[in-house]
Amino acid sequence: MIGGRAEGKFRNYIYDAETGVVNFDFAIGADFCDPVEIHVHELPAVVEAEAAPVFVETGDKIIRVWDAPCGEPGASLLEWFTTEKLIWDRSRGRAGIECFDRYSEAATYDLLYVGIAKVGDSFDRLIKRGHKARMEILSNELQRYPGARVTDEIYLFLFNVQPLIMTTFDLNHDFETEDFNGDFDHKRIVTDAEKAFVKLLDPEYNVVKFKNYPKGADSLYGSGFDRYGYAICEALSFSTTHGRFRGSRNEATGIITNDADCIFIEGDTVKLFVSGVDFPEEPPRE
Repeated sequence: MIGGRAEGKFRNYIYDAETGVVNFDFAIGADFCDPVEIHVHELPAVVEAEAAPVFVETGDKIIRVWDAPCGEPGASLLEWFTTEKLIWDRSRGRAGIECFDRYSEAATYDLLYVGIAKVGDSFDRLIKRGHKARMEILSNELQRYPGARVTDEIYLFLFNVQPLIMTTFDLNHDFETEDFNGDFDHKRIVTDAEKAFVKLLDPEYNVVKFKNYPKGADSLYGSGFDRYGYAICEALSFSTTHGRFRGSRNEATGIITNDADCIFIEGDTVKLFVSGVDFPEEPPRE
């Protein structure tokens, strides 16, 4: 997926060398600001290296922790955070990152394009060879915040599709070996997922809209599943003029939660189920 969002920046740094705590704000444009604390000596790589002292380098979009002054011969980089990596690490409950409770709100992007790499991998398709939709996005999108470069407001999301297949049997079912083989066509699932998101969310830069979905020669239609669906197990939300799709992830377990929206297909019916509207949201944390 390709998304757009105003550029995130780190602001208002305060570093207490005695406690090893870096305080700052994560800001996006003029409307979002959330406090963050980095407890340097609790970061996994710092703990593992048993580094003392450590040296902290800060910038608008980067924090780096070294075991010696930056640029000094032999200095080793122990930990680093860009704006998007900080969101990623916070969503996984990484040790040493405190506060930043609105991280999932920061990870909200305009959905511009959905695609798959049928030949080669996503790096080859999107970057190495020059991707048509990506180039159109960089050429046509306007600034989301004054003074920003469009290239700093466009984000690439590379997803790994992980199927979970559930089968039910009658009480008197006569089990056979093939009932447990777990075979599935992964490429067909990935292709079907692309079509489902394009069909329901209609990203602006997708030329082919898959209007006949769920039907299609390379989709899951007619493949024997009673119903199937898609959800994003990441703390990401994507918005389009045709709707919003929110993912979720329990930071402690890594399991998807009821805060995630989902797409379900049954027969010829394709429907977007919205968390908090079509089913209960995740209970608030105490």
